[in-house]
Amino acid sequence: MEDKVQNREQPQVELQGKKGRARFLSYLNLKDVFDPIVINRIQIVKMVTIFLLVTVGGVSLWNKYFKAPTGTQLVDKMVAAAGNMETWNNIGHGKFTRTQRLYAQTGEKLSEKVENFYFEKKNGQIELLLEANRLGKTPITIGKDSEGFWATKDGIFVDARKTAKDLGMMCDSKWCQPNCDMTMAFYRFSMPFKLKDNGVVAENGGKIQLLDKTYQVVNIGYRPEVGKDKWVFYIDEKTHLIAKMEYIHKTDKGDALPEEFFWSDYKQVGGLSISQKWIRYWSNGKPLEETTFSDFDFNTNLPKDFHARPTDLIGSATPK
Repeated sequence: MEDKVQNREQPQVELQGKKGRARFLSYLNLKDVFDPIVINRIQIVKMVTIFLLVTVGGVSLWNKYFKAPTGTQLVDKMVAAAGNMETWNNIGHGKFTRTQRLYAQTGEKLSEKVENFYFEKKNGQIELLLEANRLGKTPITIGKDSEGFWATKDGIFVDARKTAKDLGMMCDSKWCQPNCDMTMAFYRFSMPFKLKDNGVVAENGGKIQLLDKTYQVVNIGYRPEVGKDKWVFYIDEKTHLIAKMEYIHKTDKGDALPEEFFWSDYKQVGGLSISQKWIRYWSNGKPLEETTFSDFDFNTNLPKDFHARPTDLIGSATPK
């Protein structure tokens, strides 16, 4: 009986042993099948990772050294070169003198005018007072207060609109105001900082050869609801300072009036790098118009009549 029992148990043990070996062999077979897949997956992950790193690095190098900068990036470089926005914004008021000389094609000086600009930047707006001096003519002061525009000549109030028009300080637009010329003068003086205003659209205009030197071109326009004038700036590639400015605007009749000025004589004033000479040329290469800037003072006290017209003068003080 014992032998029979032993004989019955022995096959079971052998059977279990066979099943165990089968499971072990099966595991080995599965391991041999799946390990290569795991290895291949790791290799693929490594290759993808390397590819992504190389791609990201390549894109970064391209963007940093080879990709053409956007118009906005070029404006940022211009602003930084001119002294940065913080310096400009910290200037709340001051004065400067603008001298303009016109010349004939022969080089003969035709006229000269010297204007002292007093300005105050307040709540995003510019308030101006102008003291205009023409050769051989009586100095004139033009300002604006809560009552409107006012002007004085020889210590007497005069018609502000007529005075400004006689001085050539008003354009041909029916909307023109007596402060037209002084406002535009300050706007130009504020370049390139005004290019950071809302509504400005800047584009990279590529590079151009000008006077045997390569310059970066920046085209400036405005969103339709802001304005329709066009500006083109030629920027020194090394200094990022403006070398030439073109201004194209249209009259009420639709006529285009292009102007161009070459900027030079940069000097440091109050933390700003300012061009103190602008020149327009005749087609024969002789100067047509020369504009110089001088006598900067960003700490001066404003004239006592800056915010309100004089009260001790004779003549009509009726706003015009």
